[in-house]
Amino acid sequence: MQIRTRLTVQFSLLVSGILLITFLAIYFFSYYNVTEDFYDRLRSKAKSQAELLLKVPQVNTEVLKALDETNRDLIYDENTFIFDEKNRLIYSNLTNADKKSIHVSNYWLDEIRKSGQIRYNDGDYKVVGLYYKYPFNRAVVMLGAKDLYGQANLSNLSTLLTVLYFIVTIIVAIVGWIFSKRALRPISKVMNAVEGILPQKLDTRLEVPNQKDEIGRLTTTFNKLLDRIETAFQMQKIFVANVSHELKNPLTKIRSQLEVSMLKERNTADYQLTIQSVLEDIQELAQLSNTLLELAKVSEDQRDLLTETVRVDDLILDCRQNLAQANPNYNILLNFDELPEDDTWLEITGNSTLLKTAFINLMDNACKFSDNNTVSVSLQSSGNSLKLRFSDNGKGIPSEDQNLVFQPFYRSDNTANIKGYGIGLSLVERIVKLHNGTVTINSNQPKGTTFLVTFSRL
Repeated sequence: MQIRTRLTVQFSLLVSGILLITFLAIYFFSYYNVTEDFYDRLRSKAKSQAELLLKVPQVNTEVLKALDETNRDLIYDENTFIFDEKNRLIYSNLTNADKKSIHVSNYWLDEIRKSGQIRYNDGDYKVVGLYYKYPFNRAVVMLGAKDLYGQANLSNLSTLLTVLYFIVTIIVAIVGWIFSKRALRPISKVMNAVEGILPQKLDTRLEVPNQKDEIGRLTTTFNKLLDRIETAFQMQKIFVANVSHELKNPLTKIRSQLEVSMLKERNTADYQLTIQSVLEDIQELAQLSNTLLELAKVSEDQRDLLTETVRVDDLILDCRQNLAQANPNYNILLNFDELPEDDTWLEITGNSTLLKTAFINLMDNACKFSDNNTVSVSLQSSGNSLKLRFSDNGKGIPSEDQNLVFQPFYRSDNTANIKGYGIGLSLVERIVKLHNGTVTINSNQPKGTTFLVTFSRL
């Protein structure tokens, strides 16, 4: 069911429900007032007839009947009976030819004397019974009649309310259908605008009609989503372009060397030099492909990889040993003077292989960019966090480049003469984020750079 149809149905049901309750209340109170008014009329007339008959000596049954016939306050099919203390009928407005319409029994007469006043329904008749007391006379008056006028009014009222209910319900449904169309018109515009945005037009943005209402907030959310999608596409294009460029350079070198070697016959030493150079280029390609695979793996944000309890100080020692073996000219200084007494403060939940890759990258970068191939690694831990600092004494990173160095393949002008691909720091940031950590850059004046890695223990 479409939202427009659902809104119309819900709106119609709501209004028709409120209308039904209102009309039922109107009918109920009207019925109550009509019934009470009719009983009041019966009670008043029964009391007046008893008073005329028992209090006024000049009024007898014939006179009372004549007065009753001339009374303008006629009640349809009136049945009046007055009984004395011995249940003898002393007055009735009916003639011998009239048929008695209400049932009179000693039970009802006794109930009237006990209660003083009662009322009840006898078929279509409403009956009032009064026990009239006078210093010298006592009597029971029973008066019953049909409230045709009141019933007709109630019937007309029920018909009117029923017709109005259906008419208003239909009008509400029509108005609700029109209203829902107008209410959903901005959403339709947003849908049409979004459908027109193609991959070739990711710079297109939706028009925000009103930022304070829900449609405006929805449109703003779509625009923010488009910003993120455009950024992702741009980064993907840059990534693909950079990968193509990095792969193209060693492949071009390999092809050029092999083509030069085939131009003429050469001696064994020349071929060996060419093969050695080609092997170095192939090694660069293998290293680049492995780094890209690691970067893609970490970008999947797979939390299920974090299954180990890793002790960071031991991992740093392993990283120093592996890096020193691969690069004997590197000088890696460790500062573990501020280690806590509780060894558990040095442990985090993570993946030792990924953390080792991140720490080795940070150490390798610091050594490559230091003037004396030296990196200083310090470790601090508290109950809430664990911090590592990787400091070098190189040229430093310009402030305008500090927000860009974590992007894949980005290399600043200071690193143009140093071999690398610009992937290491991007891989480090993703690994640290995967472990609920952060990595920031602090400049060391007048020279050098410190990478601060913080892991939260909460």
